[in-house]
Amino acid sequence: MAKVKHLSKYSIIRKLRTIEGVIKKNCYDCMGGQKRVDCELETCSLFSFRPWAKKDKRTNFEKDK
Repeated sequence: MAKVKHLSKYSIIRKLRTIEGVIKKNCYDCMGGQKRVDCELETCSLFSFRPWAKKDKRTNFEKDK
């Protein structure tokens, strides 16, 4: 993402929602159109950002938040 210091709060939120939507669409496509299925493909570059991961199975990156 480009420098965000000059952007307004709403512009930053809009960019983050766009990124979140792209991740969800990619996971939806990868899982064969099945929503709410926990992905087990650990080699995926988006594995840490899985939108439908169960809370007890999340990675350390997501637990730190």
